[in-house]
Amino acid sequence: MNSCCKSSCELIKKYDPKPKNNDGSIKWFLYRWDDGKNGYRKLVRCRECGCFYLVQCYRLNKFSDHADTEYEDWYAADNEQQADQLNKKYTGVQLEHRMNEIYRCSSERE
Repeated sequence: MNSCCKSSCELIKKYDPKPKNNDGSIKWFLYRWDDGKNGYRKLVRCRECGCFYLVQCYRLNKFSDHADTEYEDWYAADNEQQADQLNKKYTGVQLEHRMNEIYRCSSERE
């Protein structure tokens, strides 16, 4: 990931966190524990170098006394079509296991 990409990305599209089957039923939630409220994906492109990234955003709910943690995992994509295919093919956990994130950031929320 180029240093310019962390600060100059533009949103290309935000994906539905509940991909649908052809009949309109929900194919899967982004994560097994998610009901479509705590995770989503977006496609961004760096304004300076033109690189595409599929960004997977999700929140792990607090357990015991710990605060909720929000994560963003960035995956390189060759183009918009590849990002669309990855989004349609993999759940959140599958994407984490099949692709190597090139950048991850996290923050705690109360």
